[in-house]
Order: sequence, then structure tokens, then C-alpha cells
Amino acid sequence: MCGIAVAFEWDDAAKVVAKMLQGIEHRGDITDPIICPASDIAMATRRLRIVDATLGQQPQLSYDGRLLISFNGEIYNHRELRNQLRAMGVPFRSESDTEVLVNALQVWGLQALERLNGMFAFVVVDIESGDFLAARDPFGVKPLYIVQSEDGEGYLFCSEMRPLLDASEKGDVLLLPPGYMLTKKTCSRYRTALGGPFSGSEPGDVRTLDHLMFDAVKSRLPDGLPVAVQLSGGIDSTLVAHYARQSRTHVPCYFLGNPGAPDYRYVVEYAELSGADLRILPFDPAAPTMRSEIDHAIAVSESFEPTVVRGAVCSNRVAEAMHLDGFRVALAGEGADELFAGYIPLEEGFLHSNAAGRALRAECLDMMHRTCLQRIDRSGMRYELEVREPFLDPRIAAYALELAPSALVGSVGGHIRGKKALRDLYDLYSEQLPRSIRDRSKVPFGEGAGMDANRNEAVWLGYFEDAISNRDFRDGQKEFAAYEIISKEELYYLRKLASVMDISRIPHLRGRVKLSALPDSDVPQQIAVA
Repeated sequence: MCGIAVAFEWDDAAKVVAKMLQGIEHRGDITDPIICPASDIAMATRRLRIVDATLGQQPQLSYDGRLLISFNGEIYNHRELRNQLRAMGVPFRSESDTEVLVNALQVWGLQALERLNGMFAFVVVDIESGDFLAARDPFGVKPLYIVQSEDGEGYLFCSEMRPLLDASEKGDVLLLPPGYMLTKKTCSRYRTALGGPFSGSEPGDVRTLDHLMFDAVKSRLPDGLPVAVQLSGGIDSTLVAHYARQSRTHVPCYFLGNPGAPDYRYVVEYAELSGADLRILPFDPAAPTMRSEIDHAIAVSESFEPTVVRGAVCSNRVAEAMHLDGFRVALAGEGADELFAGYIPLEEGFLHSNAAGRALRAECLDMMHRTCLQRIDRSGMRYELEVREPFLDPRIAAYALELAPSALVGSVGGHIRGKKALRDLYDLYSEQLPRSIRDRSKVPFGEGAGMDANRNEAVWLGYFEDAISNRDFRDGQKEFAAYEIISKEELYYLRKLASVMDISRIPHLRGRVKLSALPDSDVPQQIAVA
């Protein structure tokens, strides 16, 4: 939805917030006024106008004038919450979900967080008490970064890291973990809508999952605005496109890749079978512009993790095309691999034991905010596009987390395959969903688009072999020893990232994205993030 910038108990608060806003201009189409409820507090938003574009201006006050909020994200059940609050006598001035959120916090306090179905990161200031509450959604779909003053009393908040570095010469850039809240006194997990077991029909019932998917996708379709789908030709994004097209007559599907790309034949087959509006974006990893696109992807994603950067090169292309075609909202399939065991390490984990599979899945879910979710947030918002993830709906997540291993991992053509529950959905719609997609194996986003799909050519890895000698690589490993660099590709990305931001002030970058080893293995596992 936007980007937020907040200074709390900070000298020159308004000036500092204005500086941060300059760094997140790409995250919206309008800059709302900076509001200063006190001389050392300033709050502002770079807003992408989606829900109540006219009256959704931020920061917004609660109905009683006590709470002031800057909010990034979307609350998908805001109408339901609004009706509950209105029944309690709470007045509303707008139809925006921001006003619903700030009023819900005023009426229900922290219990409001348990009622939210959405992606969010916000800072709310209590004007009377002088306290604040910052919180982030359970999966970390929306980012929130922090710099704390030397005396520990002041805070800067922003939706991206680089603006914080530019606005403050001192202090590390910290991240608020998913599902956490922060006040002046504490930083802790809060209870969320994911806290309880699945309620409804028995987990494993394909009809139940069918209804959940339909509702989750429908709730993420924007009122009064067109929507598109980021289509890879895999199981997950094809399902998202399928359910979106059940509720909307026209939902274009964007695919990145040339006819020789591994995913190409699958998206074409889906479009021919279903009649979907397929928009193919050419992609040549060997193009002369690719080096500059790689550098751009590193800066945009604020990461040097290879799976993130590779995916960002592709996501940037798709988001830009959607933006140029007038879209502000898109749907994507992120979250399905983590929840339904789509990665090989998860397949192996659940085959080993339910406990091992669940432990690895929990790690995958905890890493998403630094992998695929960080990628789609940065790539989408770079081009004023809000990307929504139906698979991360609380009810779908609760359903998936209750499934037995036999409902997650099965056999396809004699091969072990995860996401059995999602594959079963294809059998309900055999006339619209190709069997070939149902039965296919997992292919990383970039590879499916044609990035080093031919291992004999390896054009992509060749970029880094050409740019970094063996001696230079060994020197780079010593220079960046804290980052555990294991490839020339990683070193190239890290050096480029260090050239645009002070990575020494971002501690979490030194914690690499890896899965633990299975009980009978000593080797940590890396996942190919979609």
C-alpha cells in the first residue's frame, strides 16, 4: 500500500522524516503531509492509493483523537471489523482500512491484532501518554526497520533500510521480526489470528481447501481497481490465477520468459485450456542490459542472497510491465511452498518424520520475510504495485499446519513430490487446470524464466566468473568473512550492495538464510526460493 516514515523522540523529527520520505518515493503515488503531534515526533506516509483513495490520507487519528497511526499494508477483513466497531458506537469518517485499524487498536487494544487478516506494518502513537506501538504482520509480508538513538529513548521507523541509513549517521538498522510488537518498554510476540488450530472441516478435505482458496483470493481482489496475476506456470500461481478468474471476468496473467524457458509451455497450456489473457514478457539472460539489471535488482531488493537477487531481476521486469499497464494490485503464489512442503528439504523432512518436517517448515516460514516476501515487496513497490499473497491467509495457513505428512507429500509418476493437497485441487477442475502443471516438480522462479536453465551454458554464473578472479574471490571471502561467502555470485552481489549502503550497520545481513540439517545429516540446506 505504501511506505511509512516515523521519528519518535528524535531531534529535528520533521526534517529527518522528510529525508526518509525522499528514499521511499517509489512506494506510492502521493506524499501525505508530515504530522507532528509533538516537537520531537513526526509521522508521514508515501501512499499508494488503493482503499478509499480520497479519504485514506495518513497519518490517521482514532475516533477520539488519541491515537495517531502510520500504516503500510492492507487489512482484508476491514469491512467486517468496521461493522463490529460501528455496532459498538464507533463513528467513521472514511472507508479506509487505516481508520479501521487505528479505531480497532483504540477499542480493543492489543487484542485487535488477533482479529486482523492482512499484511501490515504500522506505528501508532498515543498522543496523551506519549507512548508508541509498532507491529508487523505474522509472516512479515510488510517490512519495518528501526534505528534507535544512542540513549535508547528515540526511534526512527521506515519501510526500507537505505532511507534510515541516509537519515541517521549513527545506529544500526534493526528489523522488527514478523509477528512482533515493540513499545518503549518491550519487544515481544503478540497473539495473532494464526495462534489456534484450524476450525472447520477436517484438514485434508480437498473441498474445504477449495472453499478456503476461493475466499482468500476473492478477499484480496481490490474494489474498483483491476488486478493481475504473476504467473510462473507452477502449481501455486496457476491456482491463484484460477481462483481469481472465478470472481473476475478479466484478470490478465503476466509471464516472464522466452519460448525456450522451462516454464513457457506450462503457461501456454494453461492459457489455451482456460482462455486466460496471457501476457508474455520476453527475457534473455544474456542480453547486454543484464549486468545493469542485476545491479538494479541488488539495490532494489536490499539483499545479496542469490535466490533473492535472481528472483528480483525477474520480479522487477514483471512489476514494471504491470505498472505500465495501469495496475496497482497483483496476486502471487508466495507462501505455498513453505506451507505445503514444496521445497525438496521439506519433502525430505516430512518423509523422515512429522517432527522433522514441521521443524524445517517452521524455519522456512520464519525466513520468508528475508527471502521471497522481501523480494516481492521491494520489486512491487519500486513500481507502485502492491503484491498480495492469498496462500498466507490465516485460515489457509492454519489448514496447512494441521495436515499430516501423507497429505503434504505423495508420489507422482514414481517420484516423491510435495504439495499433495494443492495437487488434489487440480482434480476438481480438470477442464481448466492442466494435469501437466499438477504433476510437475518445483522449479525456482528465475530458472523457470530461463536463467541458467541450460546447465551446459550457465550464462548467469558466467557473469561472476568473468567479473571475479579466483584470487579476488579468496580476498573477498577474507574481507567479508562475517557474511560466509561461498560463491563468486554472492561476493559480486555483496560488493554491489556495499557500494550503495553501509552494510556494516545492518547486523541481520550477517545471518545467512539456511535451513538446519536433518537429524541424520550434518549439512545445512539452502532452499531455492520461488
